[in-house]
Amino acid sequence: MSPAEYEQLVEFLGRHFTEIDGRFDALEGRITELRGEMLGHFDAVYLRLERLEQEYQAITQALRRIEARLADESGRREILARDLAELKRQVAALQSRIDDIERRLGR
Repeated sequence: MSPAEYEQLVEFLGRHFTEIDGRFDALEGRITELRGEMLGHFDAVYLRLERLEQEYQAITQALRRIEARLADESGRREILARDLAELKRQVAALQSRIDDIERRLGR
């Protein structure tokens, strides 16, 4: 290869390497931009996930309070039902005594 041909080859390859280097720089810039966008989206997703977790915890705590109140109400109703049954029994006994007294008085 003659020195002139070598010079032309170096010049040719230099231009192409410079062009390829520019393309790689552009590609690297686009990848960097895309990475920034992706990280921004991940941040938004994590923020929403954190809010959902907080809402889940609040809902779970509220549900536990409601369940505790329902259990308390259920216990109260059970006590009221027993007391009502006892009152009915006592009223029936009183009615029976009234009937006995009325019979003895001759009514």
